[in-house]
Parts: sequence; structure tokens; C-alpha cells
Amino acid sequence: MRRSGVMVAAACLALAGCGGGSGSNNNQGSSVRFLGVFQETQEQVAPAADRLPDQDNAVGDTGRVISLSSVLAIPNDQNNDGDLDGGFLGIENNLDFAINIEFVDVAIFIPGAKLGNPVTTDRTSLSISLPGATIDENGQRKTTKVFAQTIFVPPDVIAFLNQNQTLLPPFPFTMNIKMTITGTADTGDEFTTNEVTYTVQVIE
Repeated sequence: MRRSGVMVAAACLALAGCGGGSGSNNNQGSSVRFLGVFQETQEQVAPAADRLPDQDNAVGDTGRVISLSSVLAIPNDQNNDGDLDGGFLGIENNLDFAINIEFVDVAIFIPGAKLGNPVTTDRTSLSISLPGATIDENGQRKTTKVFAQTIFVPPDVIAFLNQNQTLLPPFPFTMNIKMTITGTADTGDEFTTNEVTYTVQVIE
């Protein structure tokens, strides 16, 4: 199944790294790079809001454990504070010109499933402008980075899995979410990033 997703974007600078893959005009993700998936930091003193990933605080979101019977989407609200936790896609631009990030392609693989793999694919719009790299006062090149929080396993996919549990492996099982991001430069060239895999452990 292929569908359009919902996204909430938060753009900011950051320091982080992750990697390898390939894409059009992109030389293994060296020009426009998918850094990985990140999470916000929960502030300990109420009513302070969660701190989004930025240049001083880019904490990796390396995966999660979900209950198929209770989770509606990924990312989900893990700490029950009323908003989605994690799922911020980090993107880095090493080019001298801006990139207009357009969408993320998502393919979900479930080893051992009788549905075939990928079990489902998705394309979610992002619509983010990522400025070109700059040179600082010391003559050092500085890449630009943004983070965009997006639902990469939407409710209809979770509902589909629930409706087809007889075709899934026994609980617990692993769901591998493979993602690439595509954007178009001001020059008109299209760039597709390296691939990042996000792993989810699924329990009943």
C-alpha cells in the first residue's frame, strides 16, 4: 500500500552523524545525507516543554518496543505527555546551494511474515527548505542540518497489521523500517539520500 502521510516539521541546526547508501547525484549520501532518527529531550521541571533536537542536543532515536494492540502509529506518545515522542528525521546538506526536501520513502520489512517483503511502502511529503553550506569566520565549512518529525508508520498500516496477524510471525517479532529522503536543489538536480533503518520490536 502507498499513501500520503502527515508530518510536523521542526527545523534547526545540529551536530550528528550516521550512514551509507546511494542516490541520484548524491555519491553515497555525501552531498545530502540522512543522519538518522532522533528524539527530543524531556524536560524534568514542569511546565517546560520538551527540547527538540538542535546543535547542542541531538539524541538518537534508535528504535522502540510497541504493542500492536495499543499503539496507533510510529512515532507514538511513549511517555503519555500528549505529544509524539521521537521520530525526528535528521538531514544534512553539504552542498553550496539550497535543497528543497520533498518526501521520505518508507518500506517496512517483517522477517518471517507471510505477506511478502516489503510488507508495505509509503511516501510521505516533507516540504522543507535546507539552506546550503556556509563558511564561518575561521574559514571552516559548516554544513546545514534540519530535523523533521514525521509519522512513518501511520494508523492505516498498524490497522492493516492488526487485521492480518495470522500472516505475521509469532510475537515478539521485528519490524525493520527502511527510509530514504529525496529533495531537489535550486539547480534542478534531484538528490536521494543514503538509506537508514529504524528497528521496532513488536509485542502482542
